[in-house]
Amino acid sequence: MPPVAAPQIVPKSITAGLFKGILRPTPALPVQSLTAMGSMLLSPRDRTAVGLALVSAASLAYEVTLTRLFAIQQFHHFAFLVVSMAVMGFAASGLALSIWPRGPRPWNLALAFSLSALVAYTVLLYLPFDSYSIAWDRRQVAILGMYFLAAGTPFLFAGWTAAAAMAAAGERLHQPYAANLVGAALGGPLALLTMQIRSGEAAFGLSIALGLAGTAAFLPRPRARLASLTGGLILLACFALPLRPLQFRLSPYKPLEIARLALGASHTLTRWSASTRVDVLESASIHVFPGLSLQTGLELPEQAGLFVDGDGPLPITHAAPEDPRMTTLAAAMPSHIAYQLRPNGRALILDAGAGLAPLLALTNPGIEVHLPVEDPLILEVLKGPYASFSEDLAAHTRLHWIPRAARGVLAQVGEPYRLIEFALSDSFRPITSGAFSLSEDYLLTVEAFQAAWRRLDPDGLLVVTRWIETPPSESTRTWVTLMTALRAEGIIEVEKHLIAFRGMRTVTILAARQPFNDQEIASVRSFLRSGGYDALALPGLRPDEVNRFNILPEPVYHRLFMALLKDPEATITAYPFDLRPPSDLRPYFFHFFRWGQTRELLAQLGTQWQPFGGSGYLVLLALLALMVLAAVPMILIPAVLRRRRERLNPPGLMPLLYFAGLGAGYLLIEIPLIQISTLILDRPALALANVLLALLLASGLGSLLSPRVRLRWALPCLCLFLFSTIVAAGPLSRAALPASMPVRWLLTFVWILPLGVLMGIPFAAGLRKLEAASPGWIPWAWAINGSLSGISGVIAAILGLAWGFRATLVAGLAAYLLAWLSSGFLPRARH
Repeated sequence: MPPVAAPQIVPKSITAGLFKGILRPTPALPVQSLTAMGSMLLSPRDRTAVGLALVSAASLAYEVTLTRLFAIQQFHHFAFLVVSMAVMGFAASGLALSIWPRGPRPWNLALAFSLSALVAYTVLLYLPFDSYSIAWDRRQVAILGMYFLAAGTPFLFAGWTAAAAMAAAGERLHQPYAANLVGAALGGPLALLTMQIRSGEAAFGLSIALGLAGTAAFLPRPRARLASLTGGLILLACFALPLRPLQFRLSPYKPLEIARLALGASHTLTRWSASTRVDVLESASIHVFPGLSLQTGLELPEQAGLFVDGDGPLPITHAAPEDPRMTTLAAAMPSHIAYQLRPNGRALILDAGAGLAPLLALTNPGIEVHLPVEDPLILEVLKGPYASFSEDLAAHTRLHWIPRAARGVLAQVGEPYRLIEFALSDSFRPITSGAFSLSEDYLLTVEAFQAAWRRLDPDGLLVVTRWIETPPSESTRTWVTLMTALRAEGIIEVEKHLIAFRGMRTVTILAARQPFNDQEIASVRSFLRSGGYDALALPGLRPDEVNRFNILPEPVYHRLFMALLKDPEATITAYPFDLRPPSDLRPYFFHFFRWGQTRELLAQLGTQWQPFGGSGYLVLLALLALMVLAAVPMILIPAVLRRRRERLNPPGLMPLLYFAGLGAGYLLIEIPLIQISTLILDRPALALANVLLALLLASGLGSLLSPRVRLRWALPCLCLFLFSTIVAAGPLSRAALPASMPVRWLLTFVWILPLGVLMGIPFAAGLRKLEAASPGWIPWAWAINGSLSGISGVIAAILGLAWGFRATLVAGLAAYLLAWLSSGFLPRARH
């Protein structure tokens, strides 16, 4: 649904007076106190505008901060859920208006926002929802419902505050409407800035404090205003410290929480940025060398564990590349064969974590290592408090930092690389389920491998290492994705360009621009023999070279890799789990669920800890059920109340379809736009803030323009623009990747702006014409629109997982086509 502030008709005069009168200066008067000064400088109407702007800013700050809390507490940012809760809360304000037309005073509603946000924070911290155990613990569904109710309630009061302020404005409705848009536009950036300066807890405190500041602006008495402002400042200070009871709590299955349990573990550092929280833990139990040969007998160097949003550890190694022990250790790692085959030149290491992969690479004296800055906060830790511990690795003379994320570096045009390594920095997960299966990964898509292939020199080499798992899934999907990328680049005989081998816990894949020659194959055979690795795919592979070191009852990985090499389509179709290669428009590398598993999955509930690959969908289906249960009364109750009070029947089926189509279409477009923007802007939090800002302002502008634009032209133009967006989404995102962050931010904003304007016109026009045709039914239309928006937010996530963002955008286009076809119920506009 368009993020307009309340279910009211927008008059034509609003365009001329959008900002006029929001803050009206008065002659200077003696200042007795802070509150007295506020009374003298602002009239009651001005205080209403300021109060509404503050509450709207609080609501958007709360919305953005929720995504960071979920990312840290759980295994996913749940942006789609947060947006759905926001629109569902605003829809509930339509229900509240129907039940209580006059409503509470604005200051009571603003205060209720802050108090409910505080309650929501307490519930989210102290009522432990665990997406991992939802498969067998029935209580988790009830806890999820409480999460939904607690986190969504503040949005109800924010919407209700806007409705009350606008209802009281009368003919000057444009002033609170403008204040609402301006405040909401500022809320997201304020939250990100607070996280950058201080912490996520402080950003949450900021949203509560802004709500209390809005309460103070609404209040008529100076002493009450002072008390509200003081309370907001105290709460902000408590969250910013932060006090221990107010600190974010993580799922007990988060790796940081598990690592803390080790004897002697010491949590030494916590730092925040606008999109990341970094923790460092020192413990004798941390030894991270993925794929290390079991035939090595070396004593491992000391390591500290760096955790990003509670996930990890990314090892910070207490050793220098020139240390002879590191040279020996590097030779026992699976990636070493790539540097043995390409011993000199420029190497690009992607997803290097906290420095282990570049440390190993630099043990080769002929290698110059280039590293994208995936997260500036990690580099800050390596150059700052852990510079000495890491032997000044970040400042090594052969290590060159590139101030861009990996996909941006791959998209740039520049000098080619001799070797590109996709390092393994993800922590090992024996199964892929829970909210983690919802996580996007834009570095393990077909387009990412294609971009890396193009950055290689004519004799270049790719190396990718992933965890091995049972049943075969993560490593197998990597194999499929890399083969798909090579075929898309015109390589026909891919088997001559690919080598794969496994250890006890990892699979490593090599992809060469030129077919592997006999000398290179001999070198690989010698390396596998000395390191105790088993070949999975190798030109000229003999049966006796398979399954000879890390022995399995059956060589299942070798058979699956070879079957995929010979007939990928048939093998993928027959496989019980989804092995389709992820793409930029479907970047869910860790999602293996297939709808065909549903019966088996349901039969397994309560009998085992985790059905493989299914819990991510269980979370979504549970959320969808909760959304539907919440939506039904919000749609029915306004209609029933109106019919009983006024003895009037609802307007009919066509208006219901019209506003339902608009509501569903808005979120089915907004959610994939956020996810596509995540690739362009590198971080989900930045994408959410930018998309919300663009859509909020643009849809508000569209609402203002609606009296001057014919609906019969606006909806077809919107559908046409959506169709072009569906076609251009992939190419446009890839074209934007090489640019700097300000340019990418601006390009994303400009791309979304006209779409938002067109999406904002039909809702305001429909409300105005509905009021003319069937007076008094606006709250009902408001509830329909918001309820379908909330439901479609979860549906957008389900469609994105199963078929990708383009399918979600197509569903949004279908919803707007439904609105267009059902718009005939509206009387023709008079101009």
